[in-house]
Amino acid sequence: MGGEHQRGTHQEPPDRPMALALYERHAPIYDSETDFAAADRERVVDLLDLRPGDVVLDVGCGTGLCFPLLVEQVGRRGRVIGLEQSLDMLAKAQERVEAAKWENVDLMLGSVEDARIPVEADAALFSFTHDVLRTEAALENVLAHLCPGGRVAAVGPMWAPWWAPAMNVLIWYVTSDYVSTFEGFSEPWSHLARFVPGLRVERQDLLGRCFAWGAVPAESPGSKR
Repeated sequence: MGGEHQRGTHQEPPDRPMALALYERHAPIYDSETDFAAADRERVVDLLDLRPGDVVLDVGCGTGLCFPLLVEQVGRRGRVIGLEQSLDMLAKAQERVEAAKWENVDLMLGSVEDARIPVEADAALFSFTHDVLRTEAALENVLAHLCPGGRVAAVGPMWAPWWAPAMNVLIWYVTSDYVSTFEGFSEPWSHLARFVPGLRVERQDLLGRCFAWGAVPAESPGSKR
């Protein structure tokens, strides 16, 4: 396996009903299943360069695994808004918010492309949200609600080089239960790069992982301010 000619992988655009079914099944054990990615979540949050008082969108927030990191960095004056389309995952996120007694974390249920985001945010996080990164309407909606110069950071899986077939089998095995499509899996950041000039990308090819980060233009003509 490797590249856009993957055999036996779904190459169509993201399938929302399929994604919802996947996450409904995994919601009860998602935290333990993805514990291996804790260090990646810490790094991608650091790439956002958050400051006390910032408003940050956690796009496809799942069960809220990044909330502790985000809340710590934006402080009491800041605000975290979690966007999630899976009711089962969002219920787990709500439990996390209530257990921690965070008063500055708000949750929104619905598809990212249709979400009526109520703020102008300073930053947007995409942590293991391949389907969202491959949905241009979702990116347009999120990035239009960032302030001029707003920051973005993403982490997620990608194909290893074609000459590492064993690694790609492992990548497929690990990720096939969390994505509805493998379209764009060679360069998951390609849509985001069109919205974020100068997007920086760090490919960790042999680990099947990538980070991408940058800022929207200082004057964004598409802003919904």
